[in-house]
Amino acid sequence: MRMNKRHLIGLMAALPLAWLAGCGGGDDSNDANVRLVNASAGYASLDLYVKDDLEISAVDFGTGSDYTGVSSGDSVENVLTSAGSTTELLNQSRTLSSGKKYTIIAYGWEGALKSVIFTDDEDKADSNKTKVSVFNGAVGAGSVDVYLTGEDESLESVEPIQSGVAEGASGNGYATVTSGTYRLRVTAAGDTDDLRLDVSGVVVESTDVVNLVLSPGAGGVLVNAIGVVQGGDVTPYLNTKARIRVVPAVAGGARVTVTAGPTTVASNAVSPSIGQYQLVTAGTMTLATNVAGTDLPDQAITLAAGADMTVLVTGTSVAEATVNAITDDNRLPTTTSRFKVRLVHAAPSLAERPVTMAINSSQVVSNLEFGAASDFETEVAVNDARLELSEPNEGIFYSDAEVDFITGSVYTVFVFDYADGPSVVLTTGR
Repeated sequence: MRMNKRHLIGLMAALPLAWLAGCGGGDDSNDANVRLVNASAGYASLDLYVKDDLEISAVDFGTGSDYTGVSSGDSVENVLTSAGSTTELLNQSRTLSSGKKYTIIAYGWEGALKSVIFTDDEDKADSNKTKVSVFNGAVGAGSVDVYLTGEDESLESVEPIQSGVAEGASGNGYATVTSGTYRLRVTAAGDTDDLRLDVSGVVVESTDVVNLVLSPGAGGVLVNAIGVVQGGDVTPYLNTKARIRVVPAVAGGARVTVTAGPTTVASNAVSPSIGQYQLVTAGTMTLATNVAGTDLPDQAITLAAGADMTVLVTGTSVAEATVNAITDDNRLPTTTSRFKVRLVHAAPSLAERPVTMAINSSQVVSNLEFGAASDFETEVAVNDARLELSEPNEGIFYSDAEVDFITGSVYTVFVFDYADGPSVVLTTGR
């Protein structure tokens, strides 16, 4: 194992002060200035080492450090670790020029940390104007459009300040806006109905240069934003919403209505079907469910900000209907060439029989009970795969030998009852 200054910190603390003084003082070549912004959804707090020296410590998610002086050079090692740890999460070499200021943005999920560096040398905006750029660090959320609008303006009537910003990339230069208070909204690229973030009261100051850094929410689809002022403050604009959908699967085609707090998320939805995700305010709320005119007992559910949930309503009859609130992990796999898949057992005719799922004869989910969802499993992507579902009494009841499981995708396999018996709906789930 390489013995570097990170490993020597504890050892040096035990040595006499006179000995340490004899080793020479600090490095006089500290002539570049860097700061760290933690936009990583996977790491609550990060440290930054430069040339093996701990330069910045304990930068929490959504915040930024002060600038600190470091050595300049053509190939300066930057290492990110979890706060208080010496285990390297990301090691990169960068050119740091004397007299320059830099902001390092850390982003990405746990186990797949990334970073990008910006030189803080953009000219200030004119008086009463603000320059705004966007960096899309919301890995897995796809390309986005970003809007700064008045509070009551419709997105249909305005243009985004940045459009089609791809993951891991910046938008097209800087947009200039009049300084003031705005409503920040982020949508999927080209789709104003697919709202990913909605935050009011975003203030941009005269002459400032601002980079809006995006980060994914807990479910992998909604996003957060962090406002990084060049040479100035770092302000988090965190999502207050979550997404919820209803999957009714009660025998006899029973219709289902569900409200989550004040929001109706399914109205008279026929079984079986898969509802669309809808936005609700995150937090603890009452889940009220009605099946074919019969009210089921209310449930208290808690949705984390940025999270996704499926409300699965199943039953062999209206009298036997039950509700299962399932947290959805719609984050894309962090390993290339992989996909994620899970199974949901929602076939009343198999209520007494667990279901097993295999892909190319390899068992992925074993003995899943009725009304439940399996965990997501990560598998190697493959085309023309054989998907098989089986149950103990009859063996294989569903088989399809031409299923494409595409790299970087998330799938849910729903087992439903139809007129001719149990069958499967494969969805991408996002």
